[in-house]
Amino acid sequence: MYTKYFGFNEKPFTLTPNPRFIFLSKHHKEAFAHLLYGINNHYGFIELIGEVGTGKTTVLRTLLGQLQEENYRTALIFNPCLTGSELLRSINHEFGLEAKSEYTNELLAELNRFLLSETENGRTVVLVIDEAQNLKPEVLEQIRLISNLETDNDKLIQIILAGQPELEALLERPDLRQLNQRIAVRYRLKSMSMNETRDYIKHRMEIAGDTGGVSFTRYAIKWIHLYTRGVPRMINILCDRALLIGYGDERRRITSTLVSRGIREILNLPQAGRQRLTLMAAAVIVILCSLLAIVTVQQKTAASPKQAQPAPSETVSKNEASDSKTTSASTKETAAPVQKTESMSDVKTDIQEDILTYDQHDFHIHAFNAIAEKWGVRPIKIFGGKLTIPDIFSKLAEKRNLQLAEFNGSLETALSYNLPLLASTKASGNLGHYFLAITAHNGDTLSISPSLKGKESLAIKELNQALTGRFYLVWQNRGQIPTTLANGEARFEIRTLQLLLQKAGFYKERIDGAYSSATIKGVRDFQHAKGITDNPQLGELTLAVLSFYDSTNTIPTLKGHTSP
Repeated sequence: MYTKYFGFNEKPFTLTPNPRFIFLSKHHKEAFAHLLYGINNHYGFIELIGEVGTGKTTVLRTLLGQLQEENYRTALIFNPCLTGSELLRSINHEFGLEAKSEYTNELLAELNRFLLSETENGRTVVLVIDEAQNLKPEVLEQIRLISNLETDNDKLIQIILAGQPELEALLERPDLRQLNQRIAVRYRLKSMSMNETRDYIKHRMEIAGDTGGVSFTRYAIKWIHLYTRGVPRMINILCDRALLIGYGDERRRITSTLVSRGIREILNLPQAGRQRLTLMAAAVIVILCSLLAIVTVQQKTAASPKQAQPAPSETVSKNEASDSKTTSASTKETAAPVQKTESMSDVKTDIQEDILTYDQHDFHIHAFNAIAEKWGVRPIKIFGGKLTIPDIFSKLAEKRNLQLAEFNGSLETALSYNLPLLASTKASGNLGHYFLAITAHNGDTLSISPSLKGKESLAIKELNQALTGRFYLVWQNRGQIPTTLANGEARFEIRTLQLLLQKAGFYKERIDGAYSSATIKGVRDFQHAKGITDNPQLGELTLAVLSFYDSTNTIPTLKGHTSP
């Protein structure tokens, strides 16, 4: 109804889950990391708890989308109101197995053969049971018996129980204590913060094709967050109603007044209730303004700012093992300061010698975790293989929704792209060249990881002598734009590409989702301006550099962060 009026291609706030609209808040990302950690470490049972509408299904869909078929076999049960034998038949059916038998032992035997076969082929089997709070105790006991299918060394199936807080209470029953004790990884999904609510609204409007035809005021967003408590489903309901009211009133600016009207209509309040709600909204706004003023005054009158201390990292699970090789930096003697008369060739030699004092695998672990910290994703805590770059590094990065874009050229050009990056050094080992993480650019110095010559930062001229000229930018393709496009191709993701080119100043035509001659010209002009090899089919490096202009998300850069 209101989509054309506001310039959308579709309704931005629908209740049906749509993968294109997925928005992962901090807590969603943490939940995703916990689930993936439990699966990859074969803990057997994993629990995800969250209130209605907080996005449990979003997390599960994202997880299942990340588990590639060559390494995982997955099944999703979303109707748990079943008997024990019915559940077994459903599980076997989801895995494509024979599921006609009425006998539990035959169904279990068929499932066990399947699990052993998949394990022998190096694949991890994952079973997800959504709305698990509706499971009967006897069915949960059947699930516990499924988890008994194991070898001498490993669990054959990883089971995720996702549900509302009632699931937690259900598992605390004395007759289910055996199952409850087996759950090694647990996570309670929390609602979104005020800033995340704002980002969520902007994200959904952007995906729906926002061209500036409507906007939410700051106080409207605050009122939305206060009413919905940051629950995505409630945000969708209220924003949809507010847009409908704005359309009816021919308003293109959604204010707190329109949001209040939306709340009244949703709650179907009588007139007296409406007046109380209006007064309460006014009171909340006054309180928020007062608090903001107090905080501002305190910040201005503070004698000296204190440096914030980093928060201790959270333990993923109580069973998580520690690994000194990957969680602590190598103990190194502080190098003597470089004399002013030292030649640049001597500097290069010193750096390379210092690099070679590291185990190459540990060196790359430090580099990976520095990049992970910059992007706010989970670090590597335990890793048994060899972290080669780019192949293994890129696979681990993909599981954290990060990508690598290769670039060959000068350090100066690489730094101009203003994204965290990996730099190949001239020091070599069994895993090829040692790669160093560059995470910040401050004047003439660069922050690096791991530390070299006893320092966490080095002068650009000093470091440049030890580099080969091969780099990998670390970025996120949040718009899911294909890295290769054909002339004339039309798809929704190209709208995001056109918006990024527009924000970068290289596209002024209509946002229509077509890879037209005008869009290709914008791509080529952008490539020429950024020193990227001409590629009319787009390319990963072009997308990586363009991602810097994504104003709908906070992006870590070498000189701070970009904010929407």
